Amino acid sequence: MFLDEANIDVRGGTGGSGCLAWRREKYVAKGGPSGGDGGLGGHVVLMANANTDTLSDFGSRKRFEADAGTQGGGNNRGGKDGEDLILFVPPGTTITDKTEDSEELLADLRHHGDTLVVARGGRGGFGNAHFATSTRQRPDFAELGEPGEHRLIKLELKLVADVGIIGYPSVGKSTLISVISAAKPKIAAYHFTTLIPNLGVVKVGDRGYVVADVPGLIEGASEGKGLGDKFLKHIERCGVLIHMLDLERALREGNEIDVDQLVADYHAIRKELNLYSPALETKRELIVLNKSDLLGGDVASIEKKLKKEKIDVFASISAATKHGTEKLTQQLLPIVLEERMKRAAAIEEEEGDLTVLPIIKPHLKSARMGAYRLEHTPAGIVIRGKRLEQFTVMTNFENGGAVNRFRDVAERTGLLRAIKRARKDAPDTPVFIGKLRIDEYL
Repeated sequence: MFLDEANIDVRGGTGGSGCLAWRREKYVAKGGPSGGDGGLGGHVVLMANANTDTLSDFGSRKRFEADAGTQGGGNNRGGKDGEDLILFVPPGTTITDKTEDSEELLADLRHHGDTLVVARGGRGGFGNAHFATSTRQRPDFAELGEPGEHRLIKLELKLVADVGIIGYPSVGKSTLISVISAAKPKIAAYHFTTLIPNLGVVKVGDRGYVVADVPGLIEGASEGKGLGDKFLKHIERCGVLIHMLDLERALREGNEIDVDQLVADYHAIRKELNLYSPALETKRELIVLNKSDLLGGDVASIEKKLKKEKIDVFASISAATKHGTEKLTQQLLPIVLEERMKRAAAIEEEEGDLTVLPIIKPHLKSARMGAYRLEHTPAGIVIRGKRLEQFTVMTNFENGGAVNRFRDVAERTGLLRAIKRARKDAPDTPVFIGKLRIDEYL
């Protein structure tokens, strides 16, 4: 099943909790705390893989979560880190972060091997051995593991092909790609037999290039008529376009060709391309006349008439009889190589010196709380701050020692004073750090 859009829920693995343990061995006096740290949660990683050309793996399954880290052990043994979850997507996939009221483009995985960490795993909690100091020799608490990052993301595939074949339905696009490559698209004598884009690799000597057969376009495609609104986006990623004109559509009695019909067909498709995206207006286009066998191969006069209408024909072929198709593939090769160089230069200029897409966010291990802010909301006072929220969610509020540590940190950072000032006129106002209500512990 071909799928070019998917919305999925991704979650990094939860970090393992720290261990609360004591060293008790014969002949070892005052062994002290020995709880190890929990393991890191795994990341969810998207990776472009040229061996796949659809998002169908995300059609039925929508939720993906990486492995959690395991809990720390006694004798200062650390927990095992969770395995990263790698999800493969086709090259040409864009990733968008979706929130309730906005969308943010995260990355465009254009090339095989491009990767992006979309949901980082949580940090493992510190065991009680981590908190031992000269003044706190018996820490009776350990941290919980941090929950992994949670995101709702949209995947959208725009096929990457060197050549895209466009035109009205039933003009011979599928027949052409079946003749010049090993692709086996559905071919029948009715409109819209091609419901999904087909990809094929064309071999010319020891070189090759990718050709895409895009489902037929009709007038109004840019507004959603036919299948155009679903597949016009794939044309954007093609290096060069083959615009096929069907001589049979313009054939009249006495084997006369209505050139005006060909001109009208050409401009109708061009109008839809231009309306859909300004980028398509400047994309290189080669016009190919198909079904030349209907005229015995003598189409020179038709080509001249079209040239007067400023429509330069690149080639005249008959895909069904394979007339002119081999020559066409050979003529396309230098054009394809030229466009590849142009696209590579454009991408390099756009991305600058950036060669690695993923930036794995570091786990926050600093003891400093960093900046935070107080917000007054209908639910109460909400305190925001990345390190403070992480510290809170990793505190085990069922453990008295952990609660005492939380209060101590809140007082040392000035958080208690800030909360008292904010609640001066309404001392019973609920207080949240992130999503956790914490006023009962202060």
